[in-house]
Amino acid sequence: MNMDSGRLPGPDEQTEKDVFAKKVYRLMLAKGMNQSELARAAGLERNRVSAYVRGLAFPTGLKLAKLAQALGVKPGDLLPDERLSDSPPPVKVVFSADHQRVRITVDTWLPTAVGTEIIRQIGEHAIAHGE
Repeated sequence: MNMDSGRLPGPDEQTEKDVFAKKVYRLMLAKGMNQSELARAAGLERNRVSAYVRGLAFPTGLKLAKLAQALGVKPGDLLPDERLSDSPPPVKVVFSADHQRVRITVDTWLPTAVGTEIIRQIGEHAIAHGE
């Protein structure tokens, strides 16, 4: 739905999900992948990747980063608004070479309860693993 006018998009209009879906689909084909292979490479459920490719859903945060990494692009390159592709994403995810560890950098406002829970879990992990 086009939120600006409160109406459904016409047959010649594309929603942000449609634009995102086409980008993912083209990149997936360019890499010689099918949806199952992309899902496996990104560590996502195949039905979720299917929803992205069909324009039924739009990933956020970590899922967007994982999808972009599997496709060999920056998360912003998948976004519908081309102006955003040069902007750093609010969440940056870097996987270790063996994919056993991940570095997450978050530069966004979160509700206090969410931020507190993230900090708590990081602290528990550090204590459990002697870090």
